Amino acid sequence: MSFDGPPPSIRRAIWDGSIPVQILLNPGESRVFDNTDPFYIQLPRVSYLPLFYPQLYAFFESFLIDKGSVNPAEAWLDFEGVPLKWHWPIGLLYDILTGRDPSYATMDWNSGDEHRLPWTLTLHYSDYPNEHLMRLDSPNALQDSFVNSTKEADYLRNGNSRAVMSLSMADSAKLWESIETHNFDTFWSIADRLITNSAYPIRHIPIKVYLPSAAKVVQKLVPPYLQGHRSLLPPNPSPQSSQSMLRLILFNTGEPTTVGIVLKTMVPELFLSTRANRIAKPVLHGIVIPLNTPLVELMKEASYPDGFLHVAVSMMS
Repeated sequence: MSFDGPPPSIRRAIWDGSIPVQILLNPGESRVFDNTDPFYIQLPRVSYLPLFYPQLYAFFESFLIDKGSVNPAEAWLDFEGVPLKWHWPIGLLYDILTGRDPSYATMDWNSGDEHRLPWTLTLHYSDYPNEHLMRLDSPNALQDSFVNSTKEADYLRNGNSRAVMSLSMADSAKLWESIETHNFDTFWSIADRLITNSAYPIRHIPIKVYLPSAAKVVQKLVPPYLQGHRSLLPPNPSPQSSQSMLRLILFNTGEPTTVGIVLKTMVPELFLSTRANRIAKPVLHGIVIPLNTPLVELMKEASYPDGFLHVAVSMMS
């Protein structure tokens, strides 16, 4: 399948990105305590954890102390004691919770450093952390969360959500099914119309910046191009009225807003310069993004499936 827009190779590389994961059953829920076999899986970065809950239950069911009392829908995962938000993309969770510099990730178990893969998570079926996680309270909860996020991104891009809302029922269903089945061609045949071929001029870039340890998410209105202003007076104003009638007119300078510019605006304490990483690095899809990257181009090529640029901040050692 072909479509107009940014190079498919970039989109494909992002879509195919994955994380090797080792999942352990909580020893307190296992009939063999800490001797339960681990479950290994390669998780797509752009996918969501609940889509893999059925596989996890099928694997660990025989190890559960009382499987008859377990509700598979109440599964949840943690990383080093931190519950994982099921409505956030897997790649984003990895980037913000590990804080790992992608330049140093390794699969060497003998390395002894914090960048070792696979990513080790713990699976639970009890003691749901209600104070930290929303519940998957319906079979469609994940889909509803995804759709709401796509609508929010659409509103930021266009000033309304008409592009998403005008999708046919068939296309809306196919969009979500493409996430469930991890189907690149089906997804971009629909998403491309939302992100790059909208009938509306881009108003703002959908972007969220996640600070280390997921303690804070920063979101602001970010125009795609830098704005300037000029003074405007009505024709032949009187001296008495000129000051009160003075208006400032904003206009696009034509210079694109870059990653460095937006980070210096959103988190100036970590990004002192718009051109050089000195304290922290911006990470997207497991890649350190150059600060001079235009956001409008990044949005078209590297948005997560919900339409947002989810940028994690990794501290430099």
